[in-house]
Amino acid sequence: MATISKHDTENDTLNKPPMFTPDDYDTWKVRMEGFIRNQDFKLWKSVLEGPFIPSIAAAGTGGAAMAIPNSIIHAFKKCKSAQKLWNSLQQMYEGSEYVKKNKKDMLKQMFENFCQENNEKMTSQYLRYVQLVDELVAAGVKMENEDVIRKFLISLPQAWNIYSVAIWRTENLRTLKLG
Repeated sequence: MATISKHDTENDTLNKPPMFTPDDYDTWKVRMEGFIRNQDFKLWKSVLEGPFIPSIAAAGTGGAAMAIPNSIIHAFKKCKSAQKLWNSLQQMYEGSEYVKKNKKDMLKQMFENFCQENNEKMTSQYLRYVQLVDELVAAGVKMENEDVIRKFLISLPQAWNIYSVAIWRTENLRTLKLG
């Protein structure tokens, strides 16, 4: 299976669709939606609701198909419209309602059990936490800012207790932002 470089997935241009990454479908989906909307809102509408004008549908399929690596696109050869391609990708990488619920439950459990890993640097822990929170929100979990901050403070290692306590005592956790 072909590997996808980080450069291929994080484009710095609005002219090129974001490269599909199966391991991070949710992020790709957001980037791809933004890319298509930026090209033409009617094009995005045809992805969601089906083709209105054949040229729009063809352009949408081509743009979306260009973002998918050869190692994956073969599974979607029969998709003749942007809408069919988008829905097929969603089904494969998001799954059924049952799969989505299980994913949501798993993410909630990961949130509850979140802590610093052995020898993990603070920046790595923070980035891992922010990604987990982003995944929870993308999965439809409603999260209060106060709970997000509180959990992060609890997850900090013992050496950070003095800072955690100071934040708890001086800051309003409802208005404090993680980032």
